[in-house]
Formats: sequence, structure tokens, C-alpha cells
Amino acid sequence: MRRRSILAATGLLAALPLLGASDWNPGVVFEITTVDHTASPARTEVNTLEIEGTNLAMAIDGPEGEGRVIYLGDSNELIIEDHANGTYTRIDQAALDQLAGQVSAAMAQLDEMLAGLPEEQREMVLQMQQQAGMQIPGMTSGDEPVLEVRASGRTDTRAGYPVTEWELVEDGEVQRRMWVTPWSEIDGGDEAREALMGMVTFFDAFLAAMPPMPGGAMIQNPFSSIDQMGGMPVVTEELAADGSLEVESEVTGVERRTLGADTFQPDPQLTALPTMGGE
Repeated sequence: MRRRSILAATGLLAALPLLGASDWNPGVVFEITTVDHTASPARTEVNTLEIEGTNLAMAIDGPEGEGRVIYLGDSNELIIEDHANGTYTRIDQAALDQLAGQVSAAMAQLDEMLAGLPEEQREMVLQMQQQAGMQIPGMTSGDEPVLEVRASGRTDTRAGYPVTEWELVEDGEVQRRMWVTPWSEIDGGDEAREALMGMVTFFDAFLAAMPPMPGGAMIQNPFSSIDQMGGMPVVTEELAADGSLEVESEVTGVERRTLGADTFQPDPQLTALPTMGGE
């Protein structure tokens, strides 16, 4: 099963810089246009991203409804808004620590249960769990996919920026093409990189704390390749197994403006759900 990153699944470009700004101002709003060629007819979505300092707010408008993802770099926490259900969830470091503790305790209970079984029954339980798609720590099937982010060496001009092509490759198959412009080509690039690397660290901790996924699915950190590429993707292309273009995201506009105090806070009309990892 082909895996999608979190943001690729929503059709968003996985991270955006301060593009096209002439002077440093408190805030900037980006327009990201995404075309889903798998829909008939092709579906076009226009989303926004707002950034100020180390804080990010990404609007999502997809087939499953509208929402926002907010990352607060100052306090290292994530807020996920679900407008369709009128709710939001806050994930902070304390929640990640608690979730990781719960997963660790569950795995310890599993180890204790397996240790008390006869060898034949233990092997049978492990086989049933693997067939059900559970990822069991310390066990591998020998056929885990090999992921690589590599530079193709091709250069071009995309979205008005000089870019180098990078590829996300799984077991030799190109899944994603990313057209990356150097940080030096981006006004405010240093600030953008700092905010995005904060997201890298947060998502690494978030994924490490997550329990095994049903069906053996693996969630990729959508920001993990940012530092390796040495710049920012201004165009991202998601590819099908046959190499055809499925989804394309491109930075299509930027506007500098002062952002309101509520930009990086949950919508007051939404209901707060229990913090992830809580009781």
C-alpha cells in the first residue's frame, strides 16, 4: 500500500517559506493552490498558510471538510481544528509524554502476556498480530520499504524561483517530486527555516509517541526532509505507481500583513476535545 504523508493526504504543500517579501514584517499570508488530478473532473483547492516568528497556521479545505492546523513554536504545541465537527484538539509536550507512557505500558503488558505463553502459542499470537497489521517493537518482517530523499540533479524555474528537483523514493520507485529553492532565494528564509525545523522536532516526537497503526500503515513526518534539501519546496508533485501526476501543490500568492492576536489560537466557537494522551 502506497503511503502518504500527513499533508500530502490533504493536498497541502508540506511547509512554506516567507516567499516574495521585500522587508521583514510581523506576518505573512501564503496562498497555496492544489490540483487533484485523481478526481473527475480535476479538483482545485486554494488554501492559506500564515506565519509569524516560529508560529504557523495552515488552513485546510479538502473533501472531508474544513479545518486548521496550528503550530505554536513558542510553546511547542499543536492545535488541530475540525470545523465539520465543531471541535479542536490541543497536543502539547505533556500530552506527548503521557501518550508515549501509555504506549510503553501497553507494550510491556503485551510482552508480559507473551512471556507467559508456551512457545507455540506465543508464535501463533505474534503471527495473528502481524497478519492484522500490528507493528510489534523489536520484530520486522524483512520486507519493510526503503525510503530515500535524493537530489536528481535537474534544475528549473518553478513558481518564479530557481529550483533543484528532489525525489522521495520508496524501494526504487519515485513517489514525490519536490522543486526546492535555496533559503538564500527567500526573503525571511532564516525565520521560515527556524519555524519549520521546530515542526520537524515536534512531529518526530509525535510519531514516536503514537501507538502502532492498524493495517501496518506508517505515517511519514511531512517535514523531515526540509533540512536535508537545504531549501524550501515551492512545487510538490505526488505521483501514482505508473509515474503519472496525481496531486500538484504550488505557491501561487503571498501577502504581507499584520496578523491578529487570534491567528494562532483555536476558534472560540469550537469545542475543545480532551488533550491527546489524556484520560
